[in-house]
Amino acid sequence: MSKALPSPSPARELLLRVVALSGCLGAGEQAVAQTSPLSPAPAKAAPGQAVSALPPALQSAQGRVEIQGPDGTWRAQTVPTEVTTRLRVETGRAMLQAGRLGQVVAGSASELRRYLGEADLLSGRFFLRGPVAVHVAGHHVVMDGAGQLRVDLSANEKRVAVIAGRLRIALKGRSIELRAGQQIALDSGRVSAFREADPWYDAQFSGLGVAAVEATRGAVTLLARGTSRVALIGDDLQPGAALNTGPAAWAEIGFTGGGYLRLNEQSALSVISIERTSAGREVLLKLEKGTAWNVVEKGQGGYRIDTPVVSTAVRGTVFRVDAGGLVKVFDGQVALPGQPDAAVSPGQQRSPGGPLVPLQLDAVDRFNIAQDAARAQALTLSLDLPGRSLQELALSARSLPDARVTLTVAGQTVPLNGENGLFRLERLKDSLPEGQYSVRVRAQRYGQTLTRTQTITVDRTPPRLSELSVERVGRVLTLGGVVSDAGDSRIDLSVTVGGQTYTRTVETQGGGSFVWSLPLPSPDAPVSLTLRDGAGNQSYARLP
Repeated sequence: MSKALPSPSPARELLLRVVALSGCLGAGEQAVAQTSPLSPAPAKAAPGQAVSALPPALQSAQGRVEIQGPDGTWRAQTVPTEVTTRLRVETGRAMLQAGRLGQVVAGSASELRRYLGEADLLSGRFFLRGPVAVHVAGHHVVMDGAGQLRVDLSANEKRVAVIAGRLRIALKGRSIELRAGQQIALDSGRVSAFREADPWYDAQFSGLGVAAVEATRGAVTLLARGTSRVALIGDDLQPGAALNTGPAAWAEIGFTGGGYLRLNEQSALSVISIERTSAGREVLLKLEKGTAWNVVEKGQGGYRIDTPVVSTAVRGTVFRVDAGGLVKVFDGQVALPGQPDAAVSPGQQRSPGGPLVPLQLDAVDRFNIAQDAARAQALTLSLDLPGRSLQELALSARSLPDARVTLTVAGQTVPLNGENGLFRLERLKDSLPEGQYSVRVRAQRYGQTLTRTQTITVDRTPPRLSELSVERVGRVLTLGGVVSDAGDSRIDLSVTVGGQTYTRTVETQGGGSFVWSLPLPSPDAPVSLTLRDGAGNQSYARLP
């Protein structure tokens, strides 16, 4: 956890800020603003008035936004308040006032602090509207007039880019001016062209998205809130959670709105944030090691995965990225943020610092292509119950061989063991009491789910016979009576007369009464009666 920094006194804070500004603004320099379709008409501070005359203050919060108190404790914040120490966004957006007219939008996984009376951007990504003055990774940035800029601060990307207007930045002992369509790398000071292809700030945040484990093979572990355990299908990956795969293992993660990532063997991936937005969803991931195969559905918003070497940003494509920086594109196009001329197109691959070359398939690519084909199979599920009335619950189901099939009844869920697509439940560990139950069988596979539901009755009570009448007249035997049963509406009657057996079915819903005439081989021939319900319960009677 970051420690709270003491705030300077107002007088000292103003003095330090004036000194910092002097390193960026030359005496007599005039503020220059440039209008564009993205920006409103230039707005200027009053003569003699500093751009950032007011300290940074939170205007509104969407999602999880926290402010650090004087005691160092982070607390969720939703109402406007002045930032006196630090502010961070877990997943969502924070809108801050910077100076009298400026605005700072902090994205997910971003952090800033108050320093010299201004916002000091520490990590994450930010969108700013001028006029504004801020610190960025130790450098002072001033936009005197109207304009727009973005700041990206990650492990392998630290840049300030101008979308509209102009700004000055104090870097490496000199003041550098940037205009719209330019960016500067903070580590090297290199100025290059910039094209805004990912306007995430224009997408309205509407809530948290979901990343869930959809399939695993081999040893896959989930690290969440400091605890490590085996990853299970259906696990939600909250921001900060991490997946690790062992040798010959892999895991698939599905995202809100569609698309998935397959984490290959001996790889590690952490979820930074997932947002639901008006443009679909914004996914931000970090690949610590190994390889990730990504299938991003078109029209679902932004998707970005960072590695220790390279960052990739896409909006609909199929690509592979390795933690070492190798990028291979099979469909769509992958942009490398901060490198406007370094996009990788279908059928191309690029290694860190290397040129674009034709795609060269290896064993990892072939494995993932084969897995994609297997994943594309439509899920099926059929259910076979021996009857609607049972003494003990037993059933079988058919689905694809690699599906996960579970049964839920009476509040308990149990997995069904399968072989070659046939899944069976021979018997529950704990027998169900007699009564009626809803049985639900669910098949899950790569994010697809099918469910079949059926009502059954558990019945262990034999059918009953009442008001029995037996009449022997010559060679005719006439039987009559009333049958009933706790769980079945159809009762099978079986009568054996002198070694000959006769059967019939009686419907209990109509009252269950019956009259039955049978041939009698001799006046004293022995007669027995058996009643059997749908669950297999039987009762017997030897007739006079």
